[in-house]
Amino acid sequence: MARKGKFLHLLEYSALKVTVAFFGSMNVDRASDVGGWLGRRIGPRLSFTNRARNNIALAMPELSAEERERIVVDMWDNLGRTIAEYAHLEVFARPEERHRIDVVHAETLRALAASDNGGIVISGHFANWEILPVAMQFENLEGGEVYRHANNPYVNKWMIGLRERVTQAVQVPKGGPGARTLVKLLREDKFVAMLVDQKMNDGIEAKLFGHRAMTTGAPAGLAVRYNAPIFSACVERVKGAHFRVTVYDPITARPGADAFEDVMRITQELNDFLEARIRERPHEWLWLHNRWTKQRQTRPRRR
Repeated sequence: MARKGKFLHLLEYSALKVTVAFFGSMNVDRASDVGGWLGRRIGPRLSFTNRARNNIALAMPELSAEERERIVVDMWDNLGRTIAEYAHLEVFARPEERHRIDVVHAETLRALAASDNGGIVISGHFANWEILPVAMQFENLEGGEVYRHANNPYVNKWMIGLRERVTQAVQVPKGGPGARTLVKLLREDKFVAMLVDQKMNDGIEAKLFGHRAMTTGAPAGLAVRYNAPIFSACVERVKGAHFRVTVYDPITARPGADAFEDVMRITQELNDFLEARIRERPHEWLWLHNRWTKQRQTRPRRR
């Protein structure tokens, strides 16, 4: 690592630790509220937020400029809360704080686990996405969670350590070594959680909001090859630092179907799931991703 790059990484990591200490000095509800307040007032003014405005206009052109801007402001409220809640992630995993996470339709997952079978749980960057593995821990679903390696190695190490302490789940990096770990977990009838809403340049081209979107084929590929059911889940922020996690009916491989066609079908079904949930609660999705295949976009005017 070059000296300048290392210095910048250490600076970023120091800023992270100061932020965590700031929000950690408050209780979880107060921290969430303050984070939301800061997010609403700072986030919409940042230049890269224009990507979110462009994405919303591309995905839902029927919305007015005012409606799009309301989504942007509320997105930053949620994101500010999520950032603040990292300082209290361990609080959510405490048995006495179980009331903060309501899990809907978890009985299917429990029944599968009781029968010594596992599966794949997919979701997107909804509400506070770190809550999903915590909910899985509450439901005694052993396994792992896939993560994208942070560019900053110090931040990456901190994040992995935090998730390991909170969820007790195996941390699985995206890529070759991670794929081997995923297969091992599924063969051991464990559960694997992954977020599938980010752009994957070497993935499968599927549609999202009617536009081309390069999408990971990993969950579909695992489902077809290892006959593992895929459970879609969505995290919603009910109020403040309280959440609802809804688990949906499983998507399974079709016996005897062409493997390639089945992977394509399942991948599109997962994108259809994501789109439906985003339309229901657009303010709780992270629109800042560079999600769609590059195409010409114009900056929407603000009124």
